[in-house]
Amino acid sequence: MFRCILATALAVALGTTLTQAQETGEDREGGIIGTGIAGTITELGSIYVNGQHIEIKSGMPVLDAIPAKTAGALKPGETVAVVAMPQGRSWQADHIRQLLPLVGPVSRSGDGEIRIMGVRVLLQDGAVLPEPGTWVAVNGHWQGDLVQAGRIERLDQPLAQARITGSWLGVDADGSERVGAARISGLTTSHLNRGDVVQITGQPTRDGIRAEKLETGLFRKPVGLVQVQGYYSAPGPDGLYTVLGSGLIAYTDMPEMISGDRPVVECGRQGRLGDQPAGSALSEQLGCRP
Repeated sequence: MFRCILATALAVALGTTLTQAQETGEDREGGIIGTGIAGTITELGSIYVNGQHIEIKSGMPVLDAIPAKTAGALKPGETVAVVAMPQGRSWQADHIRQLLPLVGPVSRSGDGEIRIMGVRVLLQDGAVLPEPGTWVAVNGHWQGDLVQAGRIERLDQPLAQARITGSWLGVDADGSERVGAARISGLTTSHLNRGDVVQITGQPTRDGIRAEKLETGLFRKPVGLVQVQGYYSAPGPDGLYTVLGSGLIAYTDMPEMISGDRPVVECGRQGRLGDQPAGSALSEQLGCRP
């Protein structure tokens, strides 16, 4: 049995009604936790993520956006993590974070792809390739060691730090730390668990990044039920796999059934893929399978 998930985010957060909280079991001391959704913006007015209609306030700041922006400036193709509250059959955004797999200088450009810090980035058909040396912010999803880009933002000038955001899957056989194909140096990972989402900022190198700061987690506010979009990782020797960039893990004893060839959408909770209350209103609204 295997499950699916996604890599950009909407989270339905603090302020769920009492009935919904009872259904989902998300009540806790200090308040009611909401639901999370991760995915790519496909439509505006307000925004649509994974088919979910999310009302936004145009002046709401977007955390981690490069360049800085408010919610009213979001565009289709950008990847976001939204914490939101149920509002009928739609949602009201309470918090928005932009998810950028890569921010850094282009080292190679041609044949429909670019390279940034040792990572291949595949662009959509017709996209104009940025020149080598250009700094860009990449929206999209990790697929194995590369990134499938949804939107590329050219930056006016180099930044003081580059950034990589994705799943940490442990130490390679040669002792290397990597996120995708990017080699991470200067990083202590003793507190990380396989499948954790990490955001690393630091200095770009030819094949990765020299870390100066490490943050973990997909959402910046507490969430309960989560819907995500993305590609599966290859299962490890113990059967552990994740949807890359989601922070949700599962195990399989049939690794041949886990394919990373196409994007998937599913739900999870408390870091586990497929762990959700069956039959709840929020699960049904998100299209979660029991």
